[in-house]
Amino acid sequence: MIARLTGQLEVVGEGRVVLAAGPLAYEALVAPVTADDLRPMLGRTVTLHTLEYFDGNPAYGQMVPRLAGFLTETDKRFFVKYIGVQGIGIAKGLRSLVMPVGRVAQAIELRDVRFLSELPGIGRRTAEKMVAELCGKLDEFAAAAGGVRPAAEEPASKRQAVEVLMSLGLTRTEAAARIDAAYERLGEKAAVEAVVREAFHQGPAAPGG
Repeated sequence: MIARLTGQLEVVGEGRVVLAAGPLAYEALVAPVTADDLRPMLGRTVTLHTLEYFDGNPAYGQMVPRLAGFLTETDKRFFVKYIGVQGIGIAKGLRSLVMPVGRVAQAIELRDVRFLSELPGIGRRTAEKMVAELCGKLDEFAAAAGGVRPAAEEPASKRQAVEVLMSLGLTRTEAAARIDAAYERLGEKAAVEAVVREAFHQGPAAPGG
């Protein structure tokens, strides 16, 4: 079983990456949030913590070995618990993680069904199952989210601002951090345009500048 993979990051596509390790190249399926974080690292040597599984229909003997990749062992351990919820397989689980693991874990611990049901492919019924089966078991993962507010309290303007920064080349994690800092300086009632301008120019080397 391949538990970890280190190599040169050659491709970052939609839901997949390719790492070259010696004469071999390995494809790993990744969550959107992971792809966002890896995109700026294209061409560099990276390490993925991997989960190996078989995909296909065993009745027809069409089983294909695949790898799911994660940036940290913690993310991988969370994912194993996450896909233990009925109705969430590996493929759906990966597609649904458009936010950092800590944020999703925090939403489960806060019983924030609204936030969870808005994740891609996760409806209200599955979100309720997540809370019922995992709430109280994810403290170590939720702690990584720090003081992030549940999505039910997060204004739509903040989400919009994060998406704008991502369209300019920032990762979701970096964009969210910059937007949080900008709101702290400008106030919660600041216009989205002003917040985006402030966040775009703060910190090290904004894209294109």
